[in-house]
Amino acid sequence: MRYRRRSVSYAGQPFNFDRIEQWESGKNRLVWAVSRRGEFIGTLTSPQEITTKDFDLRCTRWLEELLGGPRPTK
Repeated sequence: MRYRRRSVSYAGQPFNFDRIEQWESGKNRLVWAVSRRGEFIGTLTSPQEITTKDFDLRCTRWLEELLGGPRPTK
């Protein structure tokens, strides 16, 4: 994944995923800091070699687990 920042929409809200540099180097894993409206909510790891589509799907699943499943948009 070549992006350093990615925004994924979930339940009608944008979530930002910012790659953390030099974390877990040599383990073929990337670590992402996740925030919503500027508030840090957690970290997500992903393989270095992942497509954008697969990354977005991984982010959505992570958010579903964290927030208790899909929520209706208002």
